[in-house]
Amino acid sequence: MNFTDRDQVEMVDFYSQEKLRLTASLKHVEKMLRKLSLGASKSGSELVLTKTGALAKKRGPKSVWGKFVLDCLTEHNRPMSYKELIHLGMAFKKWPASRFTEVRASILNSAFRLRAIQGKIQTVGRDGKKEKCLILTEWLNESGKMSAKHERAFEKLAGGVPTVVDMSAIPSLKFAEE
Repeated sequence: MNFTDRDQVEMVDFYSQEKLRLTASLKHVEKMLRKLSLGASKSGSELVLTKTGALAKKRGPKSVWGKFVLDCLTEHNRPMSYKELIHLGMAFKKWPASRFTEVRASILNSAFRLRAIQGKIQTVGRDGKKEKCLILTEWLNESGKMSAKHERAFEKLAGGVPTVVDMSAIPSLKFAEE
């Protein structure tokens, strides 16, 4: 078969769209069959399916530590070190020192999620120093510098000038919050 370039492009476009339509239709049919076959054993209100139609796994309890970190930063209205947040978390939960590593891990995980996925907080340090402080992203201007008030608080806490944050690296939320 010999086709012109234009005809070939049109045919590829047509069959690509047809493939997408038929694939979506097939997924819908599979999803409905799965719902109908599981419907006899479970009621529809309990049944939760993923986009692919697979039975969704139940999620565990939501962590309180992300909200705790945001509340601490908002309440104190200044940069805070991880160490400070961990000690406040221990006091908040009224837990013994034996659970320090658990609180530390929870706060580090929540801080990572808030920074890398949600973009609500940022870590700022001094050049050449390992110690980092957490700040709210809203405390930064468009060039990545902290407001004068928060910069003074950082200098008092860390003993030096903070590094500038790369604003292009801050993630934006992909979905609306719950």
